[in-house]
Amino acid sequence: MIDTEKIILPSGIECEIQELTADAERILTNKSDIKSGQWINKFMSKAIVSIEGKKYDNQGELISALLDMRTGDRNYLLLQIRMQSYGDEMDFNFECPKCHKTSGYHMNLREMLDSGELKVDSYQTDTPIAIKTREGIAEIDYMTGRSEQWLASIKDIDTIHLAMAVCKKFNDKAPEYKEFLKLPVRDLAKIRATYAGLKGGLDPRIKIECYECDSENETMLYQIADFFTPLTSLGNIGL
Repeated sequence: MIDTEKIILPSGIECEIQELTADAERILTNKSDIKSGQWINKFMSKAIVSIEGKKYDNQGELISALLDMRTGDRNYLLLQIRMQSYGDEMDFNFECPKCHKTSGYHMNLREMLDSGELKVDSYQTDTPIAIKTREGIAEIDYMTGRSEQWLASIKDIDTIHLAMAVCKKFNDKAPEYKEFLKLPVRDLAKIRATYAGLKGGLDPRIKIECYECDSENETMLYQIADFFTPLTSLGNIGL
């Protein structure tokens, strides 16, 4: 019998999740899904029982519902799926980008969540924030799974793509790259600053202190291989 659990996302959406089976780990090595950016949605879909009480028989419809979620909700959902499937404990190796020494670490994800070390914020607004630029009005909104997927599809991402990803509309229509090229850098900075001020959902950034050089490094929780497949990075170092 597979265990299930009901959770409430930071936006208030109720999801029922179940522990992953080995079939989910196969997705993590599917080159086609990785290239298209679909791997994360397919991975999460394997754990979803229902969203707001609705069960999905069609995987395409379920993935569409996941893509519509805000990124902060998706981050929180992914963390809950990980803890439900693999447990709260995470052992991993991390190479310090400053001294390039690798050390072993241990984390309790639930304790980090309960203590606020992993930050979860309420959403500040349900409507985009309109700001004036030299070329028109940009409507800044929370990123969603669709924004993530669009960025993943771009071969050479630059700062303009990142600004477009947080802009829901530009002059009442979908933003276009050629329009953003005309923006003064001051306006690009204004778009980034507006988005940076939008708090909501789980922030997956964590601090890791190097045992060798005492430097403090920031990384994304999901960039640690052992988050998805525990014990893959430990090698001969471990804890």
